[in-house]
Amino acid sequence: MEDKITFNDKARYQLRRLYEVIRSYVIEKKNIDRKFHYMRVRSIDVLRGILTILVMMIISQGLEDSVSKNFIISEWDGVTLADVVLPFFILIMGASIPFYIKKYHENRNKISLIIKKSLIRALLLLLLGLIFSILFLESDKYVRITGPLQLLAINYIMSILAYMIFLKLRVKNNVITYVFAIIGVLIAMIFSIIFINGGREAATNIFVRTDISLIGEYKSLSLADPEGIMAIFSSISLGFLGISFGCILNKKHIDKKYVGYRRPMKIRNDGFSKENLLVDIKSWINYKSIKSLLSNYYRFNNEVKKVIHLLMFSLIYLVLFFVTKYWIPVNRNVFSISFVMIDCFYFSMMLVVAYVMCDIVKLRFGVNYLGNIGKNTILVIFIVQIVHKLLSMIKIKSIFTGTWLPFNNWFTTDFILPIFGIEFSSTVYSVFITVIWILLFNLLDRYDIKVNL
Repeated sequence: MEDKITFNDKARYQLRRLYEVIRSYVIEKKNIDRKFHYMRVRSIDVLRGILTILVMMIISQGLEDSVSKNFIISEWDGVTLADVVLPFFILIMGASIPFYIKKYHENRNKISLIIKKSLIRALLLLLLGLIFSILFLESDKYVRITGPLQLLAINYIMSILAYMIFLKLRVKNNVITYVFAIIGVLIAMIFSIIFINGGREAATNIFVRTDISLIGEYKSLSLADPEGIMAIFSSISLGFLGISFGCILNKKHIDKKYVGYRRPMKIRNDGFSKENLLVDIKSWINYKSIKSLLSNYYRFNNEVKKVIHLLMFSLIYLVLFFVTKYWIPVNRNVFSISFVMIDCFYFSMMLVVAYVMCDIVKLRFGVNYLGNIGKNTILVIFIVQIVHKLLSMIKIKSIFTGTWLPFNNWFTTDFILPIFGIEFSSTVYSVFITVIWILLFNLLDRYDIKVNL
């Protein structure tokens, strides 16, 4: 009896100690977040919130057998709306890294402590990914080792360690912008070459064969695992490209003088002639003139420079997409370079719009609400998935089919299907449920709730 009491006391002590550690970590994190709240980029939180709402729609489907193709990850080549969700989360994660490091650096934390905190976050994300896979992904009868959260965890730690190395080497922010963009493109290109040389078809491709040989049945039920072993490392290109976007938003004002250059303007002063025209053309196309024109860039407002930089990168990524798509298929399962480039183009354009509206114009309507959903992404996704799972356990007899159906199937079959038809009924149900969730998650904004890693 005494041993039993002693064991219970030890168990309570350990649980109390764990609670105190978690509590102190949460309090410390909240204090640091409040202290450095001015460093948060609202547009990143808003984009994360929009993506979270899209995930809510993907989860909350009315008829599993009649889901719109846009809400299903493509089996191999091609791209759908569901295909870009995880890549966008990776890009946002990468874009947040420079500000995460900056926040703890400003708080005078040592690099070793920042790395330790990053490792803990990655391990927690990995653990949550395994729990999510066991509870929700595809089947309750097996454990899926790979998954979206596991991919994010490995991508996060690889990206943050690479970024820390460049900071340790005292590489400037502007240089890091281009270095990570180039490295990201090169990684995507290397894995794309492996992809096309390893068999273009899913059944024979090296990505699929690697998953089958290493994790066997502990993978996605589909032939091509969208978060497989090689796909995880291939997706690191997006993490690096995300860091590049974050460095652009982290750009500081550079005080460089305008380089003056006086042009003769012969046509204006002496009238038109072939000789005067040549003189004027040469006055514009020479080293000193071009240097003067480029120096105008530094006279712009710093926020305008960030937007110009983002637009320039988006144009480069669009060109690379058109160049590569003819010989490398757009493939989400292997994160081919054509897929990565089109993701980066769309993401950069969305980031431009969000940054102008949220961080420059400082629009208030709906921004705080979307931002709070974005700050609580994991919490929101888990709640929506759990409730969807619980609702599917409720069986109600359908008046149309005469059979007992899960709640989502019953509601869609009896109330939505007769009006919208089989093609749109599942999507209408997901929109209806998502709107309800959006109204409920208004509590996050009202009470300023923030539960994240």
